[in-house]
Formats: sequence, C-alpha cells, structure tokens
Amino acid sequence: VRRAVTEGLRIWTSRPYFKDNPDEAIKRIATLKEDSSEYVRKSVGNALRDISKKSPKLIKEELDSWDIKSKEIQQVYKLASKFIK
Repeated sequence: VRRAVTEGLRIWTSRPYFKDNPDEAIKRIATLKEDSSEYVRKSVGNALRDISKKSPKLIKEELDSWDIKSKEIQQVYKLASKFIK
C-alpha cells in the first residue's frame, strides 16, 4: 500500500492537482523516505527524481532539509538528486 502511494504519484503530471501543486506531491512522497522497505524507498527516490525534471528547485529544497546520516535516507537521496545540480 505504501509503495502504491509513490507509484500512483509518479505520473504526477497527469494529475491536474499535483501538476499545479508539485509541492503537495513532494510532501506526500517524502514522508516515506525512511520506510523499512527497500522497494518503497527506491520508489520514493525515483518519484522525486521524476518531479525534479520539472521542479528541480522544489526537490533541492526538500533534499536540503533532510538529515542524511542513515543509509536508508542516503539511498533515497542518491536516487532523487540525480538531476539536481
């Protein structure tokens, strides 16, 4: 179910509300960054990476707010920051 949240939002640009409010999609997806499931964390990183293509500043702001000491968050951070300069 948790992974369904991130996978459902991965096509966020086809959902009018999230297309107009990407910060809401980011907020919902990012809450799962420390999930116990590696599959969920990968999905979170990939979803945030997808959003970063259209909204890099918002993703950078989100990633900058994270404490990346845990390996779980580092995994998501690495995936999500791929296109961030």
